Amino acid sequence: MDAMVTALAVSAISYFFVNQIEWDLGEWVNIIFRVLFGAASVLLVLSFSGKITKFVLVLIYTATFLINRTHYDLFGTRISMGGFYSLFETDQREASEFFHLIPTASLIAVPLFAIAIAILFYRTNKEEISSKWAFVVWMILMIIPLGIALSSKGVRFDMVHNPLTTFSRVYKGVPVIGEGLLTASYYHEKLEFAELNSTKQPEFLRPDSTIMATDLVVLVIGESSTRHHYSLYGYGTKTTPFLDKMQAENANFIALTNAVAPSPLTRESLKRALTFATAEDVAPYKDLWNVIDMANQAGYYTAWLSNQAPVGAFDTVVGAIAHLSDEHAFISHEVGGDKMDVELGRRFAELIKRHPTGKLFVVLHMIGSHYKYTARSEESDKEAMMALNSATVDYDATIYHSDRMLRSVFETAEADSRPAALIYFSDHGEEVSGGAHGFPQLSKVQVDVPFIVWYDTTYADSSRVRRIKAHKDDLYPIEDASYLIADMLGWSVTDRSSHLVSSDSYVPRVPHIYNVDGEITEYQIALPHSVAGDYAKKNQPK
Repeated sequence: MDAMVTALAVSAISYFFVNQIEWDLGEWVNIIFRVLFGAASVLLVLSFSGKITKFVLVLIYTATFLINRTHYDLFGTRISMGGFYSLFETDQREASEFFHLIPTASLIAVPLFAIAIAILFYRTNKEEISSKWAFVVWMILMIIPLGIALSSKGVRFDMVHNPLTTFSRVYKGVPVIGEGLLTASYYHEKLEFAELNSTKQPEFLRPDSTIMATDLVVLVIGESSTRHHYSLYGYGTKTTPFLDKMQAENANFIALTNAVAPSPLTRESLKRALTFATAEDVAPYKDLWNVIDMANQAGYYTAWLSNQAPVGAFDTVVGAIAHLSDEHAFISHEVGGDKMDVELGRRFAELIKRHPTGKLFVVLHMIGSHYKYTARSEESDKEAMMALNSATVDYDATIYHSDRMLRSVFETAEADSRPAALIYFSDHGEEVSGGAHGFPQLSKVQVDVPFIVWYDTTYADSSRVRRIKAHKDDLYPIEDASYLIADMLGWSVTDRSSHLVSSDSYVPRVPHIYNVDGEITEYQIALPHSVAGDYAKKNQPK
């Protein structure tokens, strides 16, 4: 009995002291399971443990408690999957900054926790526990949630493609077990990303000196930005005054009006938009070059500036590709982003000053309009939207802020003496009323995204601009962006020219979408505009 009480006490303390508790029946079912499974894990380990093992257990439990308690004191929640992953990417400077942030409450709670569980562990003898029954209970508690999770088709799909990450989601929040699975999942994904170093040149790409390549190529990636909130695309509130002006006055500026993201999830969308993978065939993402590979092989100096975390549960693919560049900087100190995107514009200007000549390829990855909207814009952005009587001030302010950031990037690129080109698109859209994306039911606002192409006035090949404009109102899958980037970098797209919107051989096609449940769906004009409503109210933002 003492052993069972010990196990429950250790698990309960490890859980309740680092979680916000909602007084909801469904939530309490989850809480009880996590505590019981955590207790069963303690009981199983104690049935085989000696003094040294108990000492190691105290260290492990204390370390995970320190991480979670610090995150709880700073942000009010247990550390997220993305936050946990990012700990492995922290350099010495960032690590020291993190430990300087540890609140006094954590400094008091952690040693008290360590003393408490040490007393509990060492008062238990393994002879008091039946290892056989401890194992049976542990297996039962492990199988139940896994069985429930696997009833979902999407979970079954994820289990095949990334079992460790799927396990970590199923057992998220279970003290130590959850963190252990996250650690295993992180290193599993890192091993997979190592394969990106052995990608090969696609057969359909050939160097071509007759192509008028641009020496400065800029790719700007937005986040959670649906074009249905851009005045550029007809939205009633003037959220994009700069882009509106560019479209009215600049002949080399093209806004594609029907661009569609290949997924409402960041990692699945950018896995395809930055490579030659498609919604139907994801294999080329690891087999063939990505946008950084193409630029490196074409002799460009490559730079990736991001206002997102280097590695996270939904953007590990992006972090892996970013690290292939000659230089990369993740300017945000927090997983959710603690910098405004206008800072990316300033960093871009500094980069141009450091590399005033030669061929340069730059990726700017924004935090954009990702929830929580109030943290993605400055007060002046909100005031501008309130003055225009916006119906969704906080979200529209993020679009307005993105427009200001894009203005600074355009002005820097246009002032540069080199022939320049720029592409801007968002990874996916957003159900603004639900504060989320990635709902099982697809909707236009989740996949309808802005897509902008621009060549500066020194670029003499007007035929490319003319061809793109001829297709600006066609449905356009942004997974074809890699072909357009290849063309800007001077690669000839041979037998895949039907995917290159700037070529005479381009053939418009209906985009396909890889949804959150693993289903691949053909984009339909009749797709519902939004599905958030009551459904969104029952789901936490992703």
